[in-house]
Amino acid sequence: MSAACAVVVPVLNRPERVVPLIESLDASLVHHEAVLYFVVSQHDHDERAALWDAGAAGLVVPWKRERGDYARKVNHAVRLTDEPWLFFGADDLRFEKGWLDIALTFASRWSKRVIGTNDLGNSEVKAGRHSTHSHVARSYIEEWGTADQPGVALHEGYDHQFVDNEFIETARHRGQFVHVPSCVVEHLHPHWGKGPVDDTYRMALAETKRDRELFRSRRHLWRGGRTQRGVQARARARQR
Repeated sequence: MSAACAVVVPVLNRPERVVPLIESLDASLVHHEAVLYFVVSQHDHDERAALWDAGAAGLVVPWKRERGDYARKVNHAVRLTDEPWLFFGADDLRFEKGWLDIALTFASRWSKRVIGTNDLGNSEVKAGRHSTHSHVARSYIEEWGTADQPGVALHEGYDHQFVDNEFIETARHRGQFVHVPSCVVEHLHPHWGKGPVDDTYRMALAETKRDRELFRSRRHLWRGGRTQRGVQARARARQR
């Protein structure tokens, strides 16, 4: 059976998370298959050793950690994979059994290409307005991309935070997002008391103010009439 989904997991300095994540994903799959791709930095030797020991698929990137590392790693994996669906993940997740079947069912039922999972922590996610880790059709990336880059999954200007906010707000304004509360991929984040704070978390939170300012400065890109209907109308006008 060919895999329906590429689970893309950028990693940095957390070798102890490799095996638990593999085991969680394997136990969660029921009717559809997924392939787990860890995206690891070349210099991250402990992480690479853990992936090797676990027999896991590691996509090695040549750059050292710098601004936009998460988004760059996701975009790199998108270019190197070919599964029809992708899941933008992390190594601090717990996949509930059947999550992928539920995501694919709702995508078909609602004709949506960005499926918001339930992380059981974020208040905006619980309200149905956001998704920290999403199930995304490759065709959505190829056709739409970011707010200003067709064919690119995530904007690489963010240090770490708000890249998911831009992605989801853009999908919502295009009419492509649906939140699925029963599709549970739990985020075991220290914010919700589900894991210890480490250097990787501290690094991810270091540029909060700058990331927020970038997010606000780019909001006009998806709020300025870039809805699905508006883009399609402009495309038809160009064809005349």
